[in-house]
Amino acid sequence: MMRMVFCALMMLGLAACADGIGLLQGDASSASEPGTDTPRPMERPTTEGTAGLDDPMPLPAGGGGETVATLGDPTEPGLWLRTPLVRVEQEGRVMTEGGASVTLTLIPIEAEPGAGSRISLAAMQALGVSLTDLVPLTVIPG
Repeated sequence: MMRMVFCALMMLGLAACADGIGLLQGDASSASEPGTDTPRPMERPTTEGTAGLDDPMPLPAGGGGETVATLGDPTEPGLWLRTPLVRVEQEGRVMTEGGASVTLTLIPIEAEPGAGSRISLAAMQALGVSLTDLVPLTVIPG
């Protein structure tokens, strides 16, 4: 008797999990169709108006400008920034977006002005930035 009750309960339980068969099957039209309130992906931007984005950025007349710096050679001592924003080695200053600044040696490198810069370990510590960050800097020669 217990076995029959158990089997009957199992069949009812399994039947409740199914979508139904034959006459008990749900109506196919009841499935939700996407409406106007369904979120859709945004369209991809066109390339119109971006023709000059790959052109090299012009170097300011006195040198300097904006750059993104990463940690340079950590074994090289001193306060320095290797950057394409200057044409000759000179003293200068860099400033973070947060306002921290340090005076250091600006060393030119052969690259486009937007190529980024490498900054010394000591300079990153003086600016109080993380050694693993890409740091946006304002470069001020002189």
